[in-house]
Amino acid sequence: MIVVLLFVAAFCSLIGTATAQDAPASMPAVDFVGIKGHYRAGQWTAVRFEMVPDAVLETTDGDGVPVFYEQDFLKDASKESTTASGKNTVFGYCIPGTEAAPLIIRSASKAPANQADGAAGGAALKTRFPEIGTPAEGPAMIPVEMPWIVVFGDPLGIEKIGANELLDRDASVAVTRVTAAESVPDHVLGLSGVDMIMITGSGGDVLEQLSTAQGAAIADWVRSGGELFVTLGGNAPRTLDASQWLVELLPPGVGSSSVTRMDPSGLETFANSQTRLSAFDGWQLPKTIGAGGVTLSSVGEALIAGRTSRRIGLPLAVRYTAGMGRITIVSADLDSAPFIQWPERLDLVTKLTGELLTQERAEVGSSFRLGGYSDLSGQVRRTLDRFSTKRNVSFSIIALIIATLIALVAPLDYLFVRRYLGNPLLGWATFPVVAVVLSVALVIAANPRSLSSTTAKSEAGASTSNPTGKDSLLRANAIELLDIDSNTQSGRLFRWSYLYSHPAQTVNVQASPSPALRAISRDVEYQVLSPFGAPGRSMGGIQIDGWSDPLRVPVSRLTSNSQDASDTGGVPLTSRIEFLELAPRSSKSIAARMQFQSAVDALPLNRRRNSDSLQGSLVNPLDVDLLDAMLIYQNIVYLLPTRFPAEATVKEVDQLRQKNFRWQLSRQRALESSSQTEAWDVTRSDQPERLAEMLMFHEVVGGVDYTGLQNEILGDLDLTDLLTKEQCILVGRCAEPWLTMDVSVTRRENSARTEGAASTDSFITPQGESQSWVRVILPVKEVRR
Repeated sequence: MIVVLLFVAAFCSLIGTATAQDAPASMPAVDFVGIKGHYRAGQWTAVRFEMVPDAVLETTDGDGVPVFYEQDFLKDASKESTTASGKNTVFGYCIPGTEAAPLIIRSASKAPANQADGAAGGAALKTRFPEIGTPAEGPAMIPVEMPWIVVFGDPLGIEKIGANELLDRDASVAVTRVTAAESVPDHVLGLSGVDMIMITGSGGDVLEQLSTAQGAAIADWVRSGGELFVTLGGNAPRTLDASQWLVELLPPGVGSSSVTRMDPSGLETFANSQTRLSAFDGWQLPKTIGAGGVTLSSVGEALIAGRTSRRIGLPLAVRYTAGMGRITIVSADLDSAPFIQWPERLDLVTKLTGELLTQERAEVGSSFRLGGYSDLSGQVRRTLDRFSTKRNVSFSIIALIIATLIALVAPLDYLFVRRYLGNPLLGWATFPVVAVVLSVALVIAANPRSLSSTTAKSEAGASTSNPTGKDSLLRANAIELLDIDSNTQSGRLFRWSYLYSHPAQTVNVQASPSPALRAISRDVEYQVLSPFGAPGRSMGGIQIDGWSDPLRVPVSRLTSNSQDASDTGGVPLTSRIEFLELAPRSSKSIAARMQFQSAVDALPLNRRRNSDSLQGSLVNPLDVDLLDAMLIYQNIVYLLPTRFPAEATVKEVDQLRQKNFRWQLSRQRALESSSQTEAWDVTRSDQPERLAEMLMFHEVVGGVDYTGLQNEILGDLDLTDLLTKEQCILVGRCAEPWLTMDVSVTRRENSARTEGAASTDSFITPQGESQSWVRVILPVKEVRR
């Protein structure tokens, strides 16, 4: 017995010695993920960790497949920062596909080049993302249906919305209160899952600590569709001095205004308050902008009308647009007297933020039962994941095949061998023969070459564009939205593709801007290509709870290495996904995002004072033709010709056919004494054009009340809030895509563990159905005549 114990002790000591020798001398530490430990699955997430040379972040996507995210931008030494402990830390970015997804930080020089290499090689740190939980209690994953607010300063009580101690119910709003600048990402991708950023008067200390990159990240996030809520009262000078990026977002005259004494009656009326407030120091929000004393146009939308203590009319709350985003400003420090003890303060904030902070959410239970998803993105996913190469087999056919197999291998085989041949031992030969013959028949029936002549013609076309013919069975469906704001010269692009392969293949995917997009884009801020979507109720996926070793599952490598660069000096313009393994008859969801400065310079349209109709001429500011184009101003849509040629001009906009925009989207028709609306079918997947319209303006038609689906995951694509008096939107469909998704097949020639064993064919563009749309935001100028 003593000998056995000594042997076990010696063996454990040997294992411990080996482990200590294999472990790195100094393990880097992860300070936090997301923003103070809060993140969303399926969205780009920041990871702050101790600097690792040529760092590569590994996690899993929504399908449970490990993905390597190369961090080319970490090579910039200016990105490093020093913590209080004296260690150099840096931000990395990746997309955790599921709750508690694994997180591995590797060194690129030792990271596996493909899925067959060792999983432990080069690993500097292994950990996991936080599980779903209560955000107020610490790090947690925030579900899609819960609003996520990042606060600089006092949260104004929104962290208590929905909480009830008696019912043991947590808050329905996730609030991340930033107390240190080091928790704020230095790239706009790190803010992808945030619904709103709130800045109050007491947040000046943190704003002063933000670096230039962190401030630019917040500004880029607002311009690309984010929502900012700011309180400007007596502390406004300090807030604006500490955030120059905020001054640049606001219209001229707002940042250079001054503090004045305000009458609180406007706030009391708006919040239906029975509690009197005393006068307070507020920021003077201008009603008009002008040059030489001449009024040009109104600025923003006044939400609360008010006046100063000298009875001079000034707005108390105004909503401005900044690119594709919006900024709500309240002319008061709501986190200081006299608002600290005001009972209606929270009601005021919730009313100003619209439906974001409301506790009542429309039910989508019936839609989920019909379609299997509760979000509009689920219907988009279902539409994109339809390929003519696939053979749709009903369950009745599958049941008939199973019954036939059982009949052949059981009673029929028994009768044939026993009664006809009279030798039961022959069953050992007839049974495998029947199984093999039936399997071969099913494989032949599943061959795509046995499909219709339409599919055969499409394959012939694919073979013409790809002489090798090795990937003629690759297909790709996509929906693409390009948004350009001519006011701020900013632009963004989102492309969601589904790549399908009939046989099992390993491919490389790259996204490159088309010549038309290169002509109108400059100063590209970022372009990324990544897996898209997360399992769960929203998109109708299956929750992945486990994770396998990368040795046993396909692995993709995401890189931003480019074949060319923009005129800004080295900004990558070609994103790639390498070693993407597609199982037989399977598809993969991939999204491309791009943000840039636009070179489109559009002329404004005119509007008469006290009129909602546009006047003047409209010029197509793009170098491409627009199909099924329309000009939208507030709730009026001007229907343009079927083809609006590049740089063409419509001399008189008011001569175009006009319709109610909401009626246009809902296909509402006026009858003799009533009207008829076409109901939305959540199960349909054969209307990509109408689905694209719904993505672009979901709230115009009533949102969830009309479609029965939430729009949380792709909600930033909805530009309903930009249909104001100061601007209109030109919308059109394009014949050619703005971003091309090219694919090449990677073949393994030797052992998978041998470096350089993979060879790659030339890139081709797979066939498929694609929807490419463009929206150009045009200014509207008020004229007196």
